[in-house]
Amino acid sequence: MAIAKNLLNIAKKEFTKIGLPEELFTKNKFNLLVDRNKIVTKYPAPGVRSEVIETPTGVKTKVYIEPGTKLEEPVTLCFGAAGRTDLQTTESEIIVGEGADVKFQVYGAMAEGIKLKHTAKTKIVVEKNAKFVFIDVHYNGENTLVDLETETDAYVGENAYFKSVFKQIKGRAGKVRVNLKARVDRKGVVVFETKMIGKKDDEIKVEDIIYLDGEESRGISKSRIIAVDQAKAEFIGETYGNAPRCRGHIDCSEIIRGKDVVVKAVPVVVVRDETAKVTHEAAIGSIDKKQLETLMARGLTEDEAVDVIVQGMLR
Repeated sequence: MAIAKNLLNIAKKEFTKIGLPEELFTKNKFNLLVDRNKIVTKYPAPGVRSEVIETPTGVKTKVYIEPGTKLEEPVTLCFGAAGRTDLQTTESEIIVGEGADVKFQVYGAMAEGIKLKHTAKTKIVVEKNAKFVFIDVHYNGENTLVDLETETDAYVGENAYFKSVFKQIKGRAGKVRVNLKARVDRKGVVVFETKMIGKKDDEIKVEDIIYLDGEESRGISKSRIIAVDQAKAEFIGETYGNAPRCRGHIDCSEIIRGKDVVVKAVPVVVVRDETAKVTHEAAIGSIDKKQLETLMARGLTEDEAVDVIVQGMLR
């Protein structure tokens, strides 16, 4: 008990320093909190069965959400590193039972000044008529160097809904590769949303792949990536309209600020049925000059005005 309390105090101290909301600790919000490869806290949520196993470099998690489970409050998870570690790995399998309606609020927290490689692999099954929202928000220190590889592979069942949001809004992004993939069955819906900011020499690569395999299935892939200083960013969005009357859309909008920034956006649409429709729009440009001037006219410096606009885009 004393060891667990000590780990919790360390995690609270280091993670709130980089912006993780303190109320998560003071109000005991975490259903699962992992520091490196140690389970710090674990509390069950109604209708949610989970098994978490510590490994030499991280944890393996299996989650089963009982059919018909409906939760008003999100299931809150945190996978972080409060101290030095060279490698952290997480593997997760999530099954959302038929008719369930659940939201997961997930935090990634990497303490100030550490350097590590983090890999995360997640398999998700959203069964018939279920709704599952997975919000993954990352906090890093300004001097934290993370090599992050995250892969999500999802199946969205008949008339089911799955939304995945990946955000990195505090500190350095580091070297990031985000891969999101989904197969969508009849009348199912998938929404992928990514919001990130790259600074200094950060490297960001995001790849969304959606297979609309079921009749009248729907898919949306949306990215907002901001690159400043010498950052490099690339977004690849692929949507495959494989079934009758399916609909898909790719929306990527990237912002650059700095002479040495490189940003690339690649939308790919493939249609295999004459009644399917997949569309895309891509835009890369600078911060809106009129917005900038309006904020500066209210007394903000140029850097402060840029930060307000950027944070607005990343919400």
